[in-house]
Amino acid sequence: MEFRGLIISLQELNIAQEKDAERFVMEDGLTELLDNLYRHGVQIVNLDMFQADCAGKLQAVLDLCRLAPEDCLLLAATDRVLSIVEEMDIAVLGYVNPRIPRQKFSGVGVLVESFEEVDFLFLEHVYQRKHGIPWTVIETRRCLLREMTLDDLDDLYQLYQGESITRHMEGLYERKKEEEYTEAYIRNVYRFYGYGMWLAVDKENGRLIGRAGLNQINLHGEPALEMGYIVGEEYQNQGYATELCRAILAFAQKETGFDRVQCLIHKDNRISIHLAKNLGFAWQEEMEVQGKLLQRYEIRF
Repeated sequence: MEFRGLIISLQELNIAQEKDAERFVMEDGLTELLDNLYRHGVQIVNLDMFQADCAGKLQAVLDLCRLAPEDCLLLAATDRVLSIVEEMDIAVLGYVNPRIPRQKFSGVGVLVESFEEVDFLFLEHVYQRKHGIPWTVIETRRCLLREMTLDDLDDLYQLYQGESITRHMEGLYERKKEEEYTEAYIRNVYRFYGYGMWLAVDKENGRLIGRAGLNQINLHGEPALEMGYIVGEEYQNQGYATELCRAILAFAQKETGFDRVQCLIHKDNRISIHLAKNLGFAWQEEMEVQGKLLQRYEIRF
């Protein structure tokens, strides 16, 4: 399954007002987006050109373009166009066009008010959310950091068998409870925050290297961002932890809105303490978390 087609009504994306000399005007960001999509091989299907005003006509157009509904994303600014795909397996992004007020956008999970920060990756992420495809969030020299799925649990259980993995942290739940926890985590954490604990996989062969990412925690009554990581025993002492953590910190600085990141580390975990200091974290305090005394380190951007 792959994002291959963008369905639009160019006329409803028109932002021209009656006083404008030109009768048709598109946002500069939208023009750039369409050019960007062409470069990624995404077909643009204009409903106006084919007068596709119902699901049957749209399906005929998609057949002509050799696209399946599940290959496509609809960019819609009106409830009328949204109604066309109500019974079709198509991802949807809503656009709040100031020229067309009072639209309900029922059932649309993501709305944009401009296209300045909308690009191929943004649309691909909307498409992937619709179809339950995990996001690949970060790429490093040797790894990809991506969201986990239930299919990853066998590999995760194998990862957590390492003695060094569970020495300073909790292991996984029993299988049924872990599946329920993972489903809820994917549904609530990834979708709400756009980040979380990801899986680190080898770019060459897709093998699981470890687990690393960001969690939002409560720190002295205020929301804070915590970074955590584990690296499988066969990949330890090869620089993977440093590589992953540097990339995660860069992501946190650019994408989360927080100006600092925390690390909570057991006092006996000398390797993690050494890594935190090398990354620029500074010790803040000893604190109790779920009955355990942990050392809090912090880095500010």
